[in-house]
Amino acid sequence: MSQETSMVVPATPADIDAIMACERRPGYEATVGRWSREQHLAGMADPTHRYFVARRPGGAIAGFVMLQDVGIETGSLLVRRIAVAEQRSGHGRQLLGHALHVIFDELGARSAWLGVRAHNASGIALYSSFGMREESRREEPEPSGEAVTVITMAMNAETYRQSKRANP
Repeated sequence: MSQETSMVVPATPADIDAIMACERRPGYEATVGRWSREQHLAGMADPTHRYFVARRPGGAIAGFVMLQDVGIETGSLLVRRIAVAEQRSGHGRQLLGHALHVIFDELGARSAWLGVRAHNASGIALYSSFGMREESRREEPEPSGEAVTVITMAMNAETYRQSKRANP
């Protein structure tokens, strides 16, 4: 694990190339998902989305996280996508921690959730380490026509606060 310190900051349209590069790392097509430049530009312009990047001291992007459903009446925010340039660097943990801080401490949401493919063991382990728990499973079609199991994981504000107290 890298000991390099990154700063998590709001993303800008200038970060889209680096965001897309993270999404397009080998193996991520089966776990993360990919958007086009136009989709990311639209997401950044949408008031219900929030993008954050982990910026290394030299300015390079180490990863990003995208939130959706900000300001929507449900009070439950979606962690839509999280991807890092280098796995096991600690940046995914840093980005998820920041996302949960924004969701619960800044936006006051009641809950956070995400979908993770059942074969993504490292993602499931990361989300579980923060206190997220499996709520349901569903089958989704792949472009190849095969089905993949997607797990919905979630946590509520109280679980977040308890986790924060246990892991300051």
